[in-house]
Amino acid sequence: MKLKDWLKQRWAAYTIATCSAVILYLFLSNIKIFLGWIGSLWGIFSTIIIGLIFAYLLNSVSNQFEKTIFKKVKREESRHACSVILTIGCVLMVLTLLVVTVVPSITGSITGIIDNYNNYYKNIQDMLNRINTNGKLQLLPELNIEWSVVSEYINEFIGTMFGNLKNTLSSLMEKIGDIGSSVVNVIIGFIIAIYFLFAKENLKKAFYRFRSAIREEEKIQKENQFWSRCNDIFIQYITCSVLDAVIIGVANALFMLLFNMENITLISLIVGITNLMPTFGPIIGGVLGAIFLLLTEPAHAAYFVIFTIILQALDGYVIKPKLFSNSMGISPVLTLVSIVVGGKMFGVWGILLAIPVVAVAVMLYEEKFIPFLQEQKAARLKKISAENPTEEEQSALDKPES
Repeated sequence: MKLKDWLKQRWAAYTIATCSAVILYLFLSNIKIFLGWIGSLWGIFSTIIIGLIFAYLLNSVSNQFEKTIFKKVKREESRHACSVILTIGCVLMVLTLLVVTVVPSITGSITGIIDNYNNYYKNIQDMLNRINTNGKLQLLPELNIEWSVVSEYINEFIGTMFGNLKNTLSSLMEKIGDIGSSVVNVIIGFIIAIYFLFAKENLKKAFYRFRSAIREEEKIQKENQFWSRCNDIFIQYITCSVLDAVIIGVANALFMLLFNMENITLISLIVGITNLMPTFGPIIGGVLGAIFLLLTEPAHAAYFVIFTIILQALDGYVIKPKLFSNSMGISPVLTLVSIVVGGKMFGVWGILLAIPVVAVAVMLYEEKFIPFLQEQKAARLKKISAENPTEEEQSALDKPES
């Protein structure tokens, strides 16, 4: 008896269901052990995974160069090699620019905030004391709430906030000094990505030969179309999100430069990076930027908050609709739910990738799952119709052939 005949037996379905339940129970009961195994595997294959991620991201840039700048090069191998070399050159140039200009500025800003922590805290307390006016100002007479009472709570809150901020920045500076091993992994991953990019065509041909040995050509073409659409969704989302973050970060830097504010690079980088996180990111970036400005000049913090509100409104109604011209096809409610669930399950990466992953799931639901259900329904109706024919169909079946 063949395997597919075994699987058609009723006991086979019960056996598979029982084994699946046992495996799921064992997995959930020993999830810490499995997570430890995953961590060990990550330690072994981390550089290769980083290389694959770099290769995937850089491949889209290389393809654009191949289709535009080097499209007149006749030989495919030469065209691909030139596009890869140009992509690597652009990446190295951007990284060099960041290391030379951005990193020292950010480090200087963080160090300055830590060194001047006591002065910033004293300035905030002096401002609250001036507003207090010796405790005679009453905010809500009908509730008998004095400003002095509110001021004490604000003072306590600011003291806690400043202490946590100082500890966070200090630990951040320590991590910046201890990133040697991470930098080595990233460099090795980048080198592996270069090899992957140059060997892309050979890898594609080898993978195609393997698939052809086990799959029909028609199914391979359908799978290629599906993965191509998934790739388009991810690349469009990543490209537009990064471009939007750059626009917001540059606009924020220009505004701060216009008003001669401090810590321009640090705050603009925070605003740009947090803008990558949908829904909650801009709020986090605005709050963090306002806190940093509050340390040096409270009036600048107020200007910054007003500008952030205007900029985010412009981003939501003008910039993002222009960039994401092809909608992801997700409703606002589903977007919010996917971000919350993704963040709870996978942290920052879950927040960043929630929308494209759900977009692919929605595509599968509409184009695969719904048609499958419709086919199942049609099959059931056909079976019911065959078992219970109408009077006309029954008479036609009973009528003897001439």
